[in-house]
Amino acid sequence: MKVAPLFHSPHRLLVGDAPLVGVLDLPSSPSNHERPPIRLFFPAAIDSINNSKRKVKPARYFVNNRVSYVLQGLAHIALARHTTRLYRYIYRPLAWMISLVFPARFLKIPHTALVNDYQQPAISYSPLTTAQLDNDKAASAGQSLVVFSHGLTGTGEENALFCTALAKRGYVVACIHHRDGSSSRVPMPDGTCKFYDHLPSGEDYNPVHRLEQVSYRAREFLYATNWLLGETVEPLQQPHGSNNNDDDYNCHPILQQIRPTLDKNKVIASGFSYGSTTCSLAATINPHRYQCAVFLDGWFHVDYSSKGYEYNFPPEAFGQDWPDKANIGNEKSHLIPSKEDGLAIPSVFINSLQFANYDKLYGATRTLADRINTICIQRQRQPGREEGGRRTSIPETKLHVIPNTKHQNFCDVGFWLPKALLRRGVGRQVMLGEADVVEAAKEILNLTVEFLKQF
Repeated sequence: MKVAPLFHSPHRLLVGDAPLVGVLDLPSSPSNHERPPIRLFFPAAIDSINNSKRKVKPARYFVNNRVSYVLQGLAHIALARHTTRLYRYIYRPLAWMISLVFPARFLKIPHTALVNDYQQPAISYSPLTTAQLDNDKAASAGQSLVVFSHGLTGTGEENALFCTALAKRGYVVACIHHRDGSSSRVPMPDGTCKFYDHLPSGEDYNPVHRLEQVSYRAREFLYATNWLLGETVEPLQQPHGSNNNDDDYNCHPILQQIRPTLDKNKVIASGFSYGSTTCSLAATINPHRYQCAVFLDGWFHVDYSSKGYEYNFPPEAFGQDWPDKANIGNEKSHLIPSKEDGLAIPSVFINSLQFANYDKLYGATRTLADRINTICIQRQRQPGREEGGRRTSIPETKLHVIPNTKHQNFCDVGFWLPKALLRRGVGRQVMLGEADVVEAAKEILNLTVEFLKQF
């Protein structure tokens, strides 16, 4: 039985000049516990030398097609902690059984080829030529790298279509799977799995927990970026640092093909929801690392006013301090940039109507966008920005709202579930808005691509 017709087709999103999109899964290396798992998407072509009589297999939405891992993580979040007997004897076996017939496990991402042979991959990296790209200036400077961060309770698999679509247009895209406890479930280097951390709430709420968590995510984001570029990486935890050469995947043939082509001045920070918070902090910590940023329905305000806490998130991106209680007994000076700047790279904010209707959240988003524009205008007027006798311009930071959308329109959920379910109450009222699933995703992608063409 073919299940594909029961689901929304992503074919209209995956247009571009790359013959194929290669998908390379890079789990955490046992020899380098510092690097988070990464799913790499890149323009590719069939390797005529190594692909003798071998069939190229398309990638699926879930790494190793482990749908049960996602379901187990969600059960831990919503039903029972993974340490309980109820979880071990009821929900975990149930998740395994459901995963065997879950329709999305049979779906394949169009125009993709999974790299599943370390020694002789059947495909090779195939960057687009200048003639194939819309932006010749970008092509002349080398390959652009997009580093992507997933949302709260999410995984590095939930934005596979967005990443594939950018790779089809010539970008190398790296999607990180964070290990800080914000993911529903993530594999660790020692073979175990880390589940979502339920942070204290109610009377025990302390803003320091979420602030420290996003700080760790931002450091993972920076670590993964520098590792992909082949540069020296700052340690996350090990006191004596981390050797980039120790990673088992450094010698992967595909990675060795990609690294020399990457332009270290054309790195783009991007993320969905909590991932937007993460990459905004990473770009604030190291503003010279990232050329611009793409924020998909970002989480830029925490409102716990019932307990006396309300702050822009992350405060560093707004050039602000942590809330008072979070400043007690912790050392964060190494993360805080100049108060006068905060986040200061050109950005595009693409938002759902759902988040735009939250006045405080959307107000913080507008404040951040306006702040970036103000800083960029001031920098544009500074001496030394002339090129060829003309003053170089900095692209404007813009904010968009996609009509009739909800938060989950910005990830792949609408393509994982059958169309019939999405048309009914649960899918339409709780998860997705009234907007057409494919058209909304297409608009998000078009706004992203139009913004990136300016660089």
